[in-house]
Amino acid sequence: MATIKDVAQRAGVSPSTASRAMHGSKIISKPTRDKVVKAARELNYAPDFNAQNLATKASNTIGVVLPVDHHEIFSNPFFLEMIRGINEVCSKNGAMTTLATGISSEELVHNIDVMIAQGHIRTFILLYSEKNDPVVARLDHFDVQYVIIGKPYQEVNKTSYVDNDNIQAGTDAAQYLLDRGHQRICFLYSDLTKMVQSDRILGYQRAMMQQQLPNIMLEERFENHEEGVQALHEFFDRYPDVTGFVAVDDMLALKLQQVLHNDPEWKPKQFSLIGFNNSIFSDLAHPMLTSIAVFPQRLGEEAAKIALADHPADELSTAVIVPHQIVQRHSVHQIKSLQ
Repeated sequence: MATIKDVAQRAGVSPSTASRAMHGSKIISKPTRDKVVKAARELNYAPDFNAQNLATKASNTIGVVLPVDHHEIFSNPFFLEMIRGINEVCSKNGAMTTLATGISSEELVHNIDVMIAQGHIRTFILLYSEKNDPVVARLDHFDVQYVIIGKPYQEVNKTSYVDNDNIQAGTDAAQYLLDRGHQRICFLYSDLTKMVQSDRILGYQRAMMQQQLPNIMLEERFENHEEGVQALHEFFDRYPDVTGFVAVDDMLALKLQQVLHNDPEWKPKQFSLIGFNNSIFSDLAHPMLTSIAVFPQRLGEEAAKIALADHPADELSTAVIVPHQIVQRHSVHQIKSLQ
């Protein structure tokens, strides 16, 4: 098994320089750090992080915090893409990642307590932003560094975060349907305590207001098929002339599409659908789902870069906005404007 001395010899530096480079020390130049990391990869060098933590009482591990609603995590590739981006950046910089999960807020907070106390983890990345989040309160209590993927609910100017412009993305999604003749457009969402959903619905409302058209909302998760069908029947009783849907994410759009296509009353109407996140399932839908790409791997990469950087106590927070892009497929149809 390769040692740090072997890495140093291959990179042409001293063992102490190689060790500092593997720990991401800022006193080591980037070219030297890149050379050491390259040598470590070629030798399959794996540092003993546990021994290092015992010696330094610190950790070069980033805690990645997943939201409590775990059923969404494992069914939505959006989260996996973010984790992939985080892992790639951390690996290149000699850092590790560990996941913090929980089936309740209490369990998640407890697990984070353990990671801080026993693992000496001092930096976290949250893969979500929620209102009144006890996790954020706990991290603030321990005065550890954290980065949020999503716009923070509180202390926006004091919290480092990475996000898309979800308000503009919501406007763009609604406008895409408006430009194709739709006027009765529904926004489908599942949980407005999540900042990303709140922002996207604000963007939708802005587009509809500019055209002096009504806001039509539907809150539904489609976790139970029969209940979802019943909810749609009640919805169309109230809004029989809706022709298009903006769904807050692809997974919700695909669930709606399945319900609509399995019903002989709704299938011939060819409702137009547009989602968000451009998931891998969008190409498998029938028709293939038009979606707004938000580049989750890039979100994860940018969050990891912020988390790994040295931040003086008086430094201002960092905010990175990743652009979005409409991916046109076949789930949106041109219609005549309604009179």
